[in-house]
Amino acid sequence: MALKYQDKARGMLVGLAIGDALGAPVEFLPSPSDAYIEELDEEIAHFHDNTRLEKGAFTDDTSMALCIADSLLERGGYDSYDIMDRFVRWMDEGYRTYDSRPADDVGNQTRRAIEAYKKDPIVYVCDDRTEAAGNGAIMRLAPIIIANTFVNKKYPTLDEAYREGKLVVDPHDNESEFVEKDDILPTLKMAELSCLETHNSVAAVATTQMFATCLYLALHGLSKQNIANYSYRFVFGEEYEKFAIDSLDDLLGRAFKKQDYQFRDIGGYIVDTFAISLWGLLEFKNFEDGMLAVIRLGGDTDTNAACYGQLAGAYYGYTKIPEEWKKGVMLADELLKISDKLLKMSTCPVLKTRFEK
Repeated sequence: MALKYQDKARGMLVGLAIGDALGAPVEFLPSPSDAYIEELDEEIAHFHDNTRLEKGAFTDDTSMALCIADSLLERGGYDSYDIMDRFVRWMDEGYRTYDSRPADDVGNQTRRAIEAYKKDPIVYVCDDRTEAAGNGAIMRLAPIIIANTFVNKKYPTLDEAYREGKLVVDPHDNESEFVEKDDILPTLKMAELSCLETHNSVAAVATTQMFATCLYLALHGLSKQNIANYSYRFVFGEEYEKFAIDSLDDLLGRAFKKQDYQFRDIGGYIVDTFAISLWGLLEFKNFEDGMLAVIRLGGDTDTNAACYGQLAGAYYGYTKIPEEWKKGVMLADELLKISDKLLKMSTCPVLKTRFEK
C-alpha cells in the first residue's frame, strides 16, 4: 500500500526538526578528518548533549518553520506581515524558540531583513537586491509545501489519487513519473515569497524554487532520480530560470557523485546546502544513514541536516525515521499535530504581501 500523504508530510516536518537538533551541537566543528568529531560520532547519533543546547533542542531552522506554520494556520493562508511579525517576536522575544528566550542563532542575512522590516515593512520595487544567498530560505520550507498539498483531502493515499485521476504520478511506475506545472506552480510561488522575506537575491530565490520542487516531488511519490532530475523544470522567472540552468550541471554533478570530500566543512551558501541534501538522499538507502553522513561532513551541520531531513523525511515517510529520533526531538507530539493541521487546510491562498509591484 502506498504511503499516506499524512506519513510523508509528517516525515518532512519532523525530519526538519530532527536534522536541526542532531546537527546543532557540532555546527562548524571540523569534519571527520579531525579526531574530535570522530570521538563525538556516537553521541551525535543520540542527540549529543552539550553546554550550548539541551538534548533534542532545535535552533532557528525549526523555530522559523514553526513561525510560518502558525501563521498559515491562524490566518488561513500566506500573510507576509503576520509572518514577519512572528519572525520579529522570535528574534526579540523568544517566540517559538525551544526555551522561550530571544533567539541567539539568527543568521546575518535574516537579522538584517528583520531589522529592515521593523523600520519599514514595505519592500519597494526600487530597492536594491542583495547578492548574498544564505541557506536560511530553504531550511523552513516544509509548512508551505504541506499546506499546499490538497489532493489528500479526498484521496488519502497515492494509489487512490492516481486511480481517480487527481495525481499525475503513477506511484508504481518510475518510468512514467511527471507532474503538471499548474499543480506545482502555486506552491513554488509561495515558496518564492517566503524566500524574499529575508533572502532577496536571484540565487536564493532560484534555489528555493528548485528545493521546493524537490520537496513537492518527494511528497508526491517520485523516485530519487527524478526528484533530482526534475528539480529545475518548474522554475519560473527569466533571471531565476537562467540561474537554475547555469548552476544545474555543477549542482547535479556534485549531488550524484559518491565522494563526500567535496562537501566537507561547507558554510551556509544555499546552493551548497541544496546539493548536500540531494547527495544525502541519492547516496544512501535510508533516512538514518543519510542524516548521519550529512552531519559528519562538518560545516553548517544544523541547516544542512534540517534540509536533508525535510527531503528525506518526505521521501521515506515518518514511519521510516528511527524511533529514538522521533521521540527525542523537542515538541515531538506538537510537530505531528501541526503537520496534520497543515495537511487538512482546504486552501492556502496568498492573502497579503509586502512587496510593491
